[in-house]
Amino acid sequence: EAFLEKIRSVLPKLKSYFQEAERVSGIDWRVIAAIGYQESHWDANATSPTGVRGLMMLTEDTADRMNVKNRLDPRESILGGAKYLGMLRDTVRARVREPDRTWLALAAYNQGYGHLEDARIVTQRLKLNADSWIDVRKAYPKLRDPETHESLKHGFARGDEAVQFVENVRNYADILLRLERPMEND
Repeated sequence: EAFLEKIRSVLPKLKSYFQEAERVSGIDWRVIAAIGYQESHWDANATSPTGVRGLMMLTEDTADRMNVKNRLDPRESILGGAKYLGMLRDTVRARVREPDRTWLALAAYNQGYGHLEDARIVTQRLKLNADSWIDVRKAYPKLRDPETHESLKHGFARGDEAVQFVENVRNYADILLRLERPMEND
């Protein structure tokens, strides 16, 4: 209910930024909007205890990499987050098909590309498909397990949180896909 209310009250003010981000990144604006909602509930002034800030909850380093000068500016944050997700998606191996490519990139958006690669290694060890989000999400929680993470390059991660992040974004995006039209071709 809170999400539906924000779709009515907040999304109209941000929609043009999300659509601009789609043009810049090639990622459906509704997926980008879903990330923003998951990260901050579309609050441009959001700040976490760890120092990530803005609507898309960018770290200072990520903001610098994406040329975001002001993480609290909604347009800059949205464009920076979309560019970052696009960069991560482009880093995922070319053989990985959509939508898995985007879902894997979302996990990397949440916890870093190194942990995604570790989770894919664990997925392979489990004799599952490391190119499939459905299989990788089974392996991600094992990044908490010392017996597992001690054998990996990037070590401990709260993999269950990455899984929850991706699943929440997928759910929000699905709702937006049902309620909001795709961008009109001019």
